[in-house]
Amino acid sequence: MQVSTSTFFRRQTDTMSDLKTESAQLQQKIATGKKLALPSDEPVAFSEVSVLKSRLARLDQYTRTVDSIRQRISDEESTLAQVGNVIIRMQELVIQGSNDTNNADDRKAIGREFTGLMENLIALANTKDFEGGAVFGGYLVEDEAFTRKSDGTVVYNGDTARSERMINDDTQMEVTSSGSEVFMSIRMANGDIKSLFEIVKGAADSLEAGERPVGASGGLKNALDHITGYQAISGARLSRLDTQTEILDDLTLAAKSRLSGLEDIDIEEAITELKKVLMNIDAAQASFVKIADLTLFNYLK
Repeated sequence: MQVSTSTFFRRQTDTMSDLKTESAQLQQKIATGKKLALPSDEPVAFSEVSVLKSRLARLDQYTRTVDSIRQRISDEESTLAQVGNVIIRMQELVIQGSNDTNNADDRKAIGREFTGLMENLIALANTKDFEGGAVFGGYLVEDEAFTRKSDGTVVYNGDTARSERMINDDTQMEVTSSGSEVFMSIRMANGDIKSLFEIVKGAADSLEAGERPVGASGGLKNALDHITGYQAISGARLSRLDTQTEILDDLTLAAKSRLSGLEDIDIEEAITELKKVLMNIDAAQASFVKIADLTLFNYLK
């Protein structure tokens, strides 16, 4: 069978072109460490890679959300601990003010400290989180959650909702408790509901008037139990976030492992394959030169 010069050159050119393309692709994969550059490389695998990358982006967002929630709940727990300490100090002052060894002037002095502590409670109830939002404002976080009126009463400006955030595709959790439930809904021994500020204001008024703070001790005990209960809720939420962090870390690790298996190349194997291709290119070039130089080749037309 006769082989024309043009056919020979075309075949050799095609072979060289294919080898050089393969060489370039291998060099790119070695440089990037990835074996999937285009959808056409492996369509099914490329599609799964896209899904995994989207999944990893969501997991990263959830992880950052969990970190943000953890900081906010930590702010709440820390604030409630400080509120508890203030109430304990108030209990000590109430005991002093109820003692017969103290006269009216002594009680007035105690009352001044007590009133200062009440101001501390209002400030703590208006604590801002690291983003500048009211920790106990519910969804209304921009303004102060509590304000004191001219008659000394304290009002709540937030809403009664517990703010919630998504921490996984199908998991939502409460971020904080509302100021309404924490500070404005303390159940007394007789079943009545009072705010923390009502309880402490009554005691402060009695002491500043030089009078014994009758009944204040029981109210403060109920308040402390109430606050301690919400502090425990904050602790439970932090514990849940720790568990969720472990879940997200496991899911992220699994997704990254699968993605690596689809995308990453075996560098040593790729280098070995590249050497083979380069050798084939050298062999093809040498073969082409030798055949092209044969005198007989001029007669194969």
